[in-house]
Amino acid sequence: MTDKANSQDAPAQDAPSGKRSRKLIPIAAAVLLFAGGGAASWFFLGRPGTEPVAAAAEAPRARTNAVFVPLEQFTVNLADEGGERMAQIAVMLEVADTQTEQSIKTRMPAIRNAILLQLSSLESKELLTVTGKERLANRIAALTAHELGWQPPAADAKAAGAAAAPGNATAGRSNPVAAVHFSHFIVQ
Repeated sequence: MTDKANSQDAPAQDAPSGKRSRKLIPIAAAVLLFAGGGAASWFFLGRPGTEPVAAAAEAPRARTNAVFVPLEQFTVNLADEGGERMAQIAVMLEVADTQTEQSIKTRMPAIRNAILLQLSSLESKELLTVTGKERLANRIAALTAHELGWQPPAADAKAAGAAAAPGNATAGRSNPVAAVHFSHFIVQ
């Protein structure tokens, strides 16, 4: 009988241990989940003395209602010696509103002509660097804006080597082309 009593006591002692380990697993998982969440929030939302990553990523993107106007791909011979180099470039203009988009579509032949003339006057070495591409993007924005009748403020015009027209209604306003994005850029 003592064997029977001991064998009945053994499962009774194992049962509480099993229940305790079953309760311990969800508690440990919850602790790990909260610790991971805290570490992630500390990392992404900021450490003491730093700006939050999410806010920093959103700060430069103030243009939420931008309109994108695609231009047909440009294929031009470059001004390299020998004339054997060419470029294929696709451009997307970022503008502030649909009114500017309509103006661009209306003036598209003149805008494309100005961009083609600019591209064909460049050498491949100017287009192969990031700085050269940024200069080209700025130049395309200025050419497009000029075709829309926009004149840069006097300080910008002097820096560019041009004089601002006196009494120009667009002088002082910001460029209607907010940005130029390249969606295709090949130099051969």
